[in-house]
Amino acid sequence: MKNATPQDLPVEPMTEPMSVPLLDDRAPLLPPVTAGVIRKFMIVYAAVWISGLTLLLAGTGRVQVLGAELLVPGGGHFAHGHVLFGVVALGSLVAAVLLWWMVGAFVAPFIVWGLNAAWAVAMPSHHHIDSATVTALSAVVPTSLVLVVVAHAVRHHRRRGVAARTNLVLNELQVPVTRVPSSPVLPVGEASIEDLTRMRLAFDLALQPVDRFDGFDRRDQFREAALRYQLSILGYTLSTYRYNYAPAFSGYLAEAAARSIHKMSDRRVWGYWALENAWGRMKSSRDPVANTDNIMLTGWQGVAVGMFESLEDDRFSQPGALTYRWSDTESYANDFHTLSASIERNMQRSPFTLYSCEPRWIYPVCNTFGVNTLVMHDRLHGTHMFDDLEGAIRRAYLEEFHRPDGRIIGVRSETAGISWSPWSGDGVWLPTTYWMHAAMPDLAHRSWWLMRDTVLRHDGERFHLPKTLANRVDAGSYSFGRDTFGQIMLAMAAREIGDEDVAANVLAHLDHHEPTRTVNDATTFTQTSTQGNLYSLMARFGRHAGLRDLVGHGPDSTWLRGPRLADASYPDVLVGRAVSDGAALECVLHPGAERKRVHLTIDNAQPERDYMAVGAVETTVRAGRDGRFVLAVDLGGRTELRIEPQS
Repeated sequence: MKNATPQDLPVEPMTEPMSVPLLDDRAPLLPPVTAGVIRKFMIVYAAVWISGLTLLLAGTGRVQVLGAELLVPGGGHFAHGHVLFGVVALGSLVAAVLLWWMVGAFVAPFIVWGLNAAWAVAMPSHHHIDSATVTALSAVVPTSLVLVVVAHAVRHHRRRGVAARTNLVLNELQVPVTRVPSSPVLPVGEASIEDLTRMRLAFDLALQPVDRFDGFDRRDQFREAALRYQLSILGYTLSTYRYNYAPAFSGYLAEAAARSIHKMSDRRVWGYWALENAWGRMKSSRDPVANTDNIMLTGWQGVAVGMFESLEDDRFSQPGALTYRWSDTESYANDFHTLSASIERNMQRSPFTLYSCEPRWIYPVCNTFGVNTLVMHDRLHGTHMFDDLEGAIRRAYLEEFHRPDGRIIGVRSETAGISWSPWSGDGVWLPTTYWMHAAMPDLAHRSWWLMRDTVLRHDGERFHLPKTLANRVDAGSYSFGRDTFGQIMLAMAAREIGDEDVAANVLAHLDHHEPTRTVNDATTFTQTSTQGNLYSLMARFGRHAGLRDLVGHGPDSTWLRGPRLADASYPDVLVGRAVSDGAALECVLHPGAERKRVHLTIDNAQPERDYMAVGAVETTVRAGRDGRFVLAVDLGGRTELRIEPQS
């Protein structure tokens, strides 16, 4: 099955050669802000360690055990020979740190360490701890730190070598970066009936009652499978389709996008924040916007709202339009302005500029959504939020969140400065590249070039990502083993960057080999999460620089001036194309199920002007004083409709 793409149209994007930033082959062992954070953290930990050593040397009995526990988590048990208990205590602390990372529970490591210390101190038969044990316990942390620093230094040296060798190529590399807009006339494609059966997943999810979540994955509200991500991606999918295929269709397409945004106000979607703010920041406020974190809501929803406002109207910029309701007596009134202001304020106050999703954990990919929100708010409302922060944001990505070899550092603790190496994998690299392209195209193109050159492989049939665990997990369901989700992200990034060879190859392979099912005339991948299916629609209906154009430029002015398809019944009418040239409207329509006569409402026409209708039952029609009129159309298959002013 052929994948829909506006690339099929004879509209070449306007590009200009641009140099990409060289890799930092002289990068310090630690980036400057990270080094300062680690230094402060180590001063605090050193005070704890010294206190523990003092108690161990000067105390007796339980006091010594407490000192041993402060020196090393589990040390109280190791000190008097309970090795198994010590391993359990140490393992529980590691689990608590992982819990902090996963759900923002900053208090978890302290609670577990405190309970372990109480457990060790409360145990009977505390003998005097001998000097050999004291020496061993006091050496554990310093020795471990030395080993960690040495290992990091070795890797860092190797990565700087990679950077130096790569720069020999990058120094001569010129990448074709699209202008904004990428073409004087932005391409508008046509979706086939097969494409529209895929798109019906998005319509069916969004057009159900606002308080219903049928068809969404319901696993947890803290990590990647949360409802807020599915709803945000649903909004992006609908806007992507409208921008590239049906900019002159409002109707149920606009209603679906609006409902996907309204659903975010449901406490089941955003209520996680009350817990995360309590156990991550020790604050009682439930406000999901007026806080120092949570770009995983403000940034993600901000992009959906900015896209909607670019294509439809400014309803979500009105005071209280985004109201998060906790109960009948407690709610938090917000709008597009307050979301954007929250992002701007937090970027200004954060030493890293980028700021946290889960409390105290900074994800660069989430911050790209914050960046794109600011870019759209600036364009739509004449502000200068991104302009004022652009230099600091670029420095943050280049210095603090890229390794010397060019890979994205996927997560970093704002409190301890640490990061996880697995979060520098392709599963994080690809979406960051995609979302970075709108505002920082040179960094996105560098990332794509590095991935294409060093990671991506072609086996003669299709393109492959390395068979790592991170590339074989579906982030929307936490299921392991298949590479489908990673392939979808690969196609999405490739099409946005303009590498259509990769995008078309990957999508064709998915269409021919990935299991599907069709329910109520909506076709989906069966072994992929709802999130993965929605991302596949973004890849299918995306185009070269489609995100960059939508975020940075918005719709063509001609799309806004001419007649518009304002209303059509779903699922009776499927809109494969709808575009205005400023005077005339062209549509391609398909029946949703069976042949039937349907009635369409057209708006934005010139008041009291006669129009010719080709493809409708009526041949001429007169617009009312409000610029609206109704047409009847017999749908028996692919149907072309053209409405133009009568001369």
